Amino acid sequence: MALRIRRIKKVFGYDKTKTEKYVVVPDRATVVPFEHLCDQIAKTGGINRGIVQATLYGLVGSMQTFIREGHAVRIDGFGTFIPSFNAKSSEVEKEANIDSITNRKLRFLPSAELRDVINNIEFEFDVIDSTNDSAADEELDEDEAEPGVPNP
Repeated sequence: MALRIRRIKKVFGYDKTKTEKYVVVPDRATVVPFEHLCDQIAKTGGINRGIVQATLYGLVGSMQTFIREGHAVRIDGFGTFIPSFNAKSSEVEKEANIDSITNRKLRFLPSAELRDVINNIEFEFDVIDSTNDSAADEELDEDEAEPGVPNP
């Protein structure tokens, strides 16, 4: 199965001319619910769904404990979760303190296996795009082909 992509037209904030440009974006599917994930793991692993669910809840709880303590958590075959934050800089030493922290975040570095999946993903272009410019161009070409019909 391939990742579906589509074309959109948008204005980029860093473009000083504010020109609309085309860009290809993922046409994302829905998020897989936790229950479906547990069902799939149970099916492929040949274990009871309740055991899968309890194990995943245990994993999340353990990760929370280690992350609160400032540890990064690595799950082989999956990746590493790293607690991080942004902080305001200051020329005054005493102003660089806990209050200067502006954004707490959890960084994720995928494993080599997951990076390989992403790097080798196949793409499928969705012919229906959000710009409708292609359809408008086709209509214009058809109008030009008809004799006696003025172009807009």
